[in-house]
Amino acid sequence: MINKRLEKLRQIMTKYNFDAIIIPSTDPHQSEYVAKHWKVREYFSGFTGSAGVLVVMKDETALWTDSRYFLQFEDECKDYDVNLHKQSIPHAPEHVQWLCDTLAENAVIGLDFLQFSKAQMDYIKEVSASKNIQLKNTPNLVNEIWADRPALPAFPVDIHPLEYSGETTASKIKKVQNKISTAKADYYLFSSLDEIAWLFNIRSKDVDFTPLVTAYALVGLENTVLFCDSNRFSATAIETFSKLNIEIIDYELAIAELQKLDIDKKIITDISSLNYAVYNAVQSKFLFQNSIAKELKSIKNETEISGAKNCMLKDGVALTKFFIWLENELPTREISEYEIGKKLESFRKQQDLYVGESFAAIVGYKGNGAIIHYTASEERAALVKNENILLVDSGAQYKDGTTDITRTVWLGGTPTAELKTAYTSVLKGYIALEQLQFPKGTVGMQIDAFARFHLWQHGLNYPHGTGHGIGSFGMVHESPQGFTTNPATSSGRTSHLPNQLTTIEPGCYKKGVYGIRIENIVLSIAKQETEFGNFLGFTPITLCAIDRQLIDKSLLTDSEIAWFNSYHKMVYDKLSPMLNSDEKKWLQRMCEEL
Repeated sequence: MINKRLEKLRQIMTKYNFDAIIIPSTDPHQSEYVAKHWKVREYFSGFTGSAGVLVVMKDETALWTDSRYFLQFEDECKDYDVNLHKQSIPHAPEHVQWLCDTLAENAVIGLDFLQFSKAQMDYIKEVSASKNIQLKNTPNLVNEIWADRPALPAFPVDIHPLEYSGETTASKIKKVQNKISTAKADYYLFSSLDEIAWLFNIRSKDVDFTPLVTAYALVGLENTVLFCDSNRFSATAIETFSKLNIEIIDYELAIAELQKLDIDKKIITDISSLNYAVYNAVQSKFLFQNSIAKELKSIKNETEISGAKNCMLKDGVALTKFFIWLENELPTREISEYEIGKKLESFRKQQDLYVGESFAAIVGYKGNGAIIHYTASEERAALVKNENILLVDSGAQYKDGTTDITRTVWLGGTPTAELKTAYTSVLKGYIALEQLQFPKGTVGMQIDAFARFHLWQHGLNYPHGTGHGIGSFGMVHESPQGFTTNPATSSGRTSHLPNQLTTIEPGCYKKGVYGIRIENIVLSIAKQETEFGNFLGFTPITLCAIDRQLIDKSLLTDSEIAWFNSYHKMVYDKLSPMLNSDEKKWLQRMCEEL
């Protein structure tokens, strides 16, 4: 099927005289996760990972993705004529230089300008200029092949109430308008869906696992336009927005409406999210700045923090019930990874304000745990026995927050010394980063090494970032802050601020043997102020026992043991009032002092 689609695509390329086509993973808003309508790269490659770029030429098809997905690519694309190019740096545009080196002078590259940001197009132009390579738009080219392409989302849009958001839309827009005035500009254009959802306090289900609304937004000093199909809103919502001078204009009219702006108007926008089709069409002057919404929404207000803590409590209860079920069930039968994921989901569904999963659960038994973003299908899931190792990475969307947690558990048998060393080093890395105190202004790349240090001492490492920001009933991966070795990413170069929610998730993976990861969400807090400046730190809000069966206690320091015992006392104290007597006994056993 995939090979036939590629064959048809090459016929179209010949028809329009394209020497290559670049197909990214994104949508017109540079989203990490996209609506089904925009899963073009997946349609032509069969690769379902969230990150990757497909390049189709007349005699070769190549896909670039990072180390999180190498094993997944091998599994999903082994029967297709698609070659893997392993990115050394996640999200780096390594395909651009390769393609320009490969193509002849005056070649023509086709791109859908809607799917590329202004910043990305600037880079492609720069690299291709030496060979006079032409870049041409390919609007609707895909539709000539993808006859049953899903339509753009049209789900109803819900207003996210103040009891969960903690700040009104009017207040948020006022902050944007103040920024416009300070910059002596006329408008602020937003393209990122998570920023728009935050700014207007709106939610929907346009994207799997993420309550986003497909839209653009233009904020002016007097009035604001939300480009989103009006029939998706209730009459009450439209009236509410009207009182705030917010006009709703259909999404597909966005470019045409933006073209009506006077040429002398100045529009602030983020070059990394503005797609090239909009940039190319609008003649007004753009002032490129990092989005004000990105930082504002990353700093959680008291309501959002309270909601996040409440979500962790609910998640902790669900996970406790789940692990009790797993422990009781495995001695009686083998259970598929798929069933395990669905069972965990069923326990979360019992919790108040549950909406859905925040991503497809990763349930990896033995070597499958080494496939970092592994998702078991019902047909191909491995059977889990009452032995060896299991990695479970999962999360949920609640109306009052978003969760993400990973636990690695030993199911039975005798673990090797190698495995225990790896697991204990991961745990030590987590503790080191969580207990870190650092001066304000420290960026994610500087902090990341603390989680890897103990693994490095044993010649171990992991091929992904150590953590990411997390939204409030929003994106499970929320920029800008995080921890990574890559200085080119926002999480590498962004400093941490108080009241941000971020994951800490070091790991270790051995192909075909095991996957280990321990992940909690932490809240950044002000720790102390001295003559040397302000210092920040983290406090955990995730509540779930950490399996101790793989711990080599001899590798832990007294302070690490004290942390472990203190954390588990907190887990038991907070979760036990919500459990029955048998569940309390189980949790008490899991939380005994090390």
